[in-house]
Amino acid sequence: MGFAPGLPTWVLLAVSVINVGIAAIALRRREVRGAVPFAVIMVFVSLYAFGAAVRAASVTLSAYRIGTTIKYAGILALGPTQLWFGLIYTGRNSLLDRRHWALLLVWPVTVFVLVVTAPAHDLLWTVDGFIRGPPLATIERVDTPLVGLTIAYEYALILVTYALIALVGINRGGRYRVQVALMLTGGIVPLAGSMVLLDGGNPAAALDPAAFAYTITGIVFAIALFRFDLLDLVPVARHTLVDEMVDPVFVVNVDGRVVDVNMAGIELLDDEERQVIGRSAADVIPAYGSLKDCNDDSDTDVTIEIDDTLQFFDISRTVLTDRTGTEIGWLFIYRDVTERHIVKERFKRLIERSSDMVAVLDENRTITHVSQSIEEILGYEPDELIGENVAERIHPDDQADIVEGLSENVDEPGYISTYRVRFRNCDGEWRVIEVRARNLLDDPFVEGIVLNSRDVTEKQRQKRKLMRQNERLDQFAGIVSHDLRNPLNVAIGHLDILEADVGDNGSIETIDRQLDRMQDIIDDSLTLARSGEAVTETKSVDLETIGRDAWETVDTGGATFAVTETLQLECDRNRLLNVFENLFRNSVEHNDSADLTVRVGRLDEGHGFYVEDTGTGIPEEKREGVFEQGYTTSRDGTGFGLAIVTDIVQAHGWQISLTDGDDGGARFEIDCDEVLVEKRTQMA
Repeated sequence: MGFAPGLPTWVLLAVSVINVGIAAIALRRREVRGAVPFAVIMVFVSLYAFGAAVRAASVTLSAYRIGTTIKYAGILALGPTQLWFGLIYTGRNSLLDRRHWALLLVWPVTVFVLVVTAPAHDLLWTVDGFIRGPPLATIERVDTPLVGLTIAYEYALILVTYALIALVGINRGGRYRVQVALMLTGGIVPLAGSMVLLDGGNPAAALDPAAFAYTITGIVFAIALFRFDLLDLVPVARHTLVDEMVDPVFVVNVDGRVVDVNMAGIELLDDEERQVIGRSAADVIPAYGSLKDCNDDSDTDVTIEIDDTLQFFDISRTVLTDRTGTEIGWLFIYRDVTERHIVKERFKRLIERSSDMVAVLDENRTITHVSQSIEEILGYEPDELIGENVAERIHPDDQADIVEGLSENVDEPGYISTYRVRFRNCDGEWRVIEVRARNLLDDPFVEGIVLNSRDVTEKQRQKRKLMRQNERLDQFAGIVSHDLRNPLNVAIGHLDILEADVGDNGSIETIDRQLDRMQDIIDDSLTLARSGEAVTETKSVDLETIGRDAWETVDTGGATFAVTETLQLECDRNRLLNVFENLFRNSVEHNDSADLTVRVGRLDEGHGFYVEDTGTGIPEEKREGVFEQGYTTSRDGTGFGLAIVTDIVQAHGWQISLTDGDDGGARFEIDCDEVLVEKRTQMA
């Protein structure tokens, strides 16, 4: 094995060193997008030239084969690495995942293995003769179709690379086109060198023009790198930023024509208007007519209909100038604020259509905003109150409270307070207004004290009316309890004396029965008078326990009591005990107690309980009236029992209904939201 280098060898070695130097420079700028694949390309170009140099200096066939192996290592890697560079430069690097890389390298790796093992087979070529150097070693070789396919594969990848780069120049203008033109020019040089080599009819010729041509390409790329910032981070980052922005971006020159647009901008346009470069901006850019006459560097809100749906954009307009300050065009950025607009509009309408009034005061209690609802509630147009001091329309007797409260807490961010004041409406009538104030002066989106107010005039009137009714009810209860019960007790006492003097007498028995009935009416009236009062204090009570306690206090004759399933109830125990007593008494008094069973249990839904019996039931047409006061089918009944039950149930916030029991009797269902505690018991 020997080498005899001549001038071509030294030139090729110099070219190889130059390529390594370019690769080193690129690696020093590895933070620049695309610098790493560019450096790798130049390393393989250096291998290409070095292999050619080894072949040129070879004096033996074995040495020549070593040069061929080195050269093919460079040749076979150029296609994939250039495609890698092209994808990085055009922002498509995500396409080359591991699987695609593996597929891309299958053919080059396979061919390289065949090159290394070429002396053992004729799959790539057949060597017919070797002529020793220097200055150039040559070989007579007949190539198989695999060599042609390999060349076609490599150049297909290279052509795809430059096609991707060309698209950047087509879609963009200015400096991008200069940069792309440089790259395409550099790419044509090795292609021309390869054509010269192939045109000679001997791809194995020692003097390979492509080895020099690729060096010229590297130099052109280096010039672009340092002179035109081809791979400079700033333009590439700007390019990537604009292209990948979700906001549409349009660039318009001073002639009103579109010179650049990003992908988001293209997607904003109609299908037939996607080819926009060079066209009049007024024809293709949405709402351009309302933008071109805006002040320089301004923002504008516009509404655009897209696919029959309104979308809202905040458009930023920036003037573009050259280095001399001369205006050369405009940059428009369409920021989609549809969601923000919808949220803003939703809250605006909620406030305007709310039954509450919303007002905002400054630190001096001057009204700066008031919702539209004030017109419906107090009769004022919102603009009438803007600029007024809120105290001016408040009743003089109520002013001190609210003025003092707001003044003391004006420096306390987040404070909350409530007031009840009389506020004059547009007709001069004083309305009672309940106000909730919150200090949001430090909130940059509010910068005020927010008042949420509602008219409670009618509520106050109803409250006063109810208080008067309760007072009269208490008076009535006092009359029933004392003024009627006392003469009734006197009558009962004298009846006992009369019965002792006269003995058994039907008239005396009738009088005694009626006096007892009057006693029941008085007791039930007192219970009914207090049954509707709202329950304010509750405690947990077991359904089975309270049911059995009530059963013990009622004369149930021969009836049977059973609890099928219990639960815990939050209630007023004494008043709920009265409910069970009246329901049990109602079942026993209206049925034959000897064969009667009364059951208590939870509803299937678990939100209440029931009381049912096995009696004759209540006809459907009579169920609506059984809860009314005075309704009874018993000669001795007062008709207050189920009315009392209804009032107590409703005072707890529950609901009662009447239906058929499982055995045909009456079933009262009380619907309430309680926590279930399952428990099965045997029939008592």
